[in-house]
Amino acid sequence: MRRSLPLLVLTVLVAVLPAAAFLAMRGFGWFDRAAPAPAQHFYIVSAVALVSLLLAAVASAAALRVPRARVLLLALSFLTMAGFFSIHGLATPGFIVESRYFSVTGFSARLSLLAASILLAASTVEPPPAVGRAIVRRRGALLIGTVAALGAYAAVGLAMPESVPPRLVNERLFLDGTLVLVVALTALAAYRYFEDYRRSGRPIHLSVAVGAVLLLEAQMGMHYGTLWYFSWWLYHVQLMGAFTTLLWGLLTEYSRGAGPVRAFEDLGISDAIEQIRGGLAQSVLSLAAALEARDGYTLGHGERVAALAVLIGQQMRLPAGRLRALAQGALLHDVGKIGVPDAILHKPGSLTDEERAVIEEHPARGDQMLATAFPGAAERAVIRHHHERWDGAGYPDGLAGGAIPLEARIAAVADVYDALRSERSYRGALSRERAGAYIQENAGTHFDPACADALLAVVDRWEADFAEATRSYEVHRAIPAAA
Repeated sequence: MRRSLPLLVLTVLVAVLPAAAFLAMRGFGWFDRAAPAPAQHFYIVSAVALVSLLLAAVASAAALRVPRARVLLLALSFLTMAGFFSIHGLATPGFIVESRYFSVTGFSARLSLLAASILLAASTVEPPPAVGRAIVRRRGALLIGTVAALGAYAAVGLAMPESVPPRLVNERLFLDGTLVLVVALTALAAYRYFEDYRRSGRPIHLSVAVGAVLLLEAQMGMHYGTLWYFSWWLYHVQLMGAFTTLLWGLLTEYSRGAGPVRAFEDLGISDAIEQIRGGLAQSVLSLAAALEARDGYTLGHGERVAALAVLIGQQMRLPAGRLRALAQGALLHDVGKIGVPDAILHKPGSLTDEERAVIEEHPARGDQMLATAFPGAAERAVIRHHHERWDGAGYPDGLAGGAIPLEARIAAVADVYDALRSERSYRGALSRERAGAYIQENAGTHFDPACADALLAVVDRWEADFAEATRSYEVHRAIPAAA
């Protein structure tokens, strides 16, 4: 149920090893030899551009299908990279363009990384609603316009290479400016997509983060490598590595049952709750489904509690990894009820002391059930301690105050709020005002005051998304074996 450590280590090595090789060449002169081969340059660049074009085609198909501005920006990032880098290859000295016109080659290479990094970084930010709607409405025109602009640049650059003066390409302001911009933007994109990965656990987010790091390294290699030396050739390898890593992410998503287009659609999701939901392992979802089938009270309850817990966690500035653990623990916080007898679980009236004692075993039972599935502490802490109270009067361990793990304190207040807003066999659902008042009144006794305050700060958004959800109590009757 947890992300594979070997997977993370492998992707880090993919990003680190080329950088280490470049530093060895530039810092110590190891293996950095002249290798002038314009013909090979044309073929290598063409291969990189072809892979980028393949990614651009898949991303563009996703952008046309799904109304998300971020997906379009990601598609435009690959498209501009493929376009400018293709021109960079076609302008290899001695092929279409005369050897003396080398400036269009270098200019196109710089433009490819600059345009791609600007759009890649933009794809990590959800635009204002009005801007996002405008982008979505015109996404077809934007894609066609980008292709047309690249075609016009290619026609001018290849037919009139003298239009790009060498002075511009060699200008320090241009060289240093593009270096700073590309490094800053790709670093931002890598960080934002890695945070997405920590929330979702999905390989596609990790592959984009690693790809962004390799783009950053390619820019450094282009800038600091010695022309036609191995240190300069390495940046082409890093670009190929970036796009190969992205293809690997798409293939991995395909092996998990999500097609390439669907993977790009999911890359456009910026909402933390949706990201976490999309990245849940099938084993977690199966357990949640089994729990709902077992107890009608939990119909949708776990998902609503998980969503509210994530909103509270965001309000309290929990990092992405802890939000993911919080969401998984909250989704399965009542999993121990699977072992409670039907006669107690579905009893419509008040419980006896003995029956209540059986019910109160479910947090510890759930913790034991998932001891292997969740080797980390956070998910199991939510499952075991969501019925602890701030004043120490809860169960199963009677923890109090800060001794209760924060994730469990968050899940506790989210659990009670959803329970108050849901119908029961013995009472109707409370209004949002009465439920909010109950949370306020019990802050400092039942609930961590900080968690209660955070809930009240985000509850309007939760209500807007979940107010219409099914909250009625439905008793599950035994199904005859013959059925």
